[in-house]
Amino acid sequence: MNSLVKLFASLLLFFFSSSLFAGEINGAEISSQNHDLSSIKKLFVFGDSYADTGNAKNDSGAWRYPYGITFPGHPTGRNSDGLISTDFLAKLLGLKSPIAYRLKDKVDKERLQYGMNFAYGGTGVFDTYASNPNMTTQIFLFEHRLGDVYSQSDLSSSLALVSVAGNDYATFLLTKRPFYVRKHYLY
Repeated sequence: MNSLVKLFASLLLFFFSSSLFAGEINGAEISSQNHDLSSIKKLFVFGDSYADTGNAKNDSGAWRYPYGITFPGHPTGRNSDGLISTDFLAKLLGLKSPIAYRLKDKVDKERLQYGMNFAYGGTGVFDTYASNPNMTTQIFLFEHRLGDVYSQSDLSSSLALVSVAGNDYATFLLTKRPFYVRKHYLY
């Protein structure tokens, strides 16, 4: 039975990879063909390291070499050496990548016109081992920008990117206390 599961997983991975390379799975291209992306003026981002464009603390590894050497040429607090999902989506929309929340006071107000990135590496929907703001807190931070920097009418021409990868799963698997599971994941 175990070998049957491995065979099925291998075949599934093969077909998915084949489709990807053959161009069958190109969601961004399909989306751009079916929607008027020119009406999107702002991008708001929530989530984890797959979307974080610089909310990491200055002492984190994301601010040191080799991160950022491919893009933008130096470390910027991204958990990547190059472009991330936020950058790709902003480019598709014809926008600059939104400024990281923690840098909002260090940039020109004009830079905020493209939206804001509230994503923090290591976080998830629930509390994880990272001490950064989880999804609920990120949304709270966003709500406090409304009326201050952004208006309710800005939302009608905005898009939200939500990136949730493996941090919640990892925390769930590493925390083997049934009460914790019931309290935080099942209700």
